[in-house]
Amino acid sequence: MKTHMFYFASFIAVSRLTLISNLSPTISAGQYGILHILLVVQMVVLGPRLILGVREYYVKLVADSDAATGMTSIAFQERVHISTGNGV
Repeated sequence: MKTHMFYFASFIAVSRLTLISNLSPTISAGQYGILHILLVVQMVVLGPRLILGVREYYVKLVADSDAATGMTSIAFQERVHISTGNGV
């Protein structure tokens, strides 16, 4: 769970930097280069790792919840015809 929070926080930080740079009228070439590298890292590493990490977490959560319920299967009876009368 800690890794999910790290990836999410990193994703948010890069997104905020992108928003700030888009709203800022002046941005230097060095800042633009660093921002571009961060955007590539976000797109190629952080996003997919966040998605895969959350998927793995939920798969584990569902597997644990299925094992922990301990529910027994219900045996259904065969169909039995019940007469309701001839007038219906």
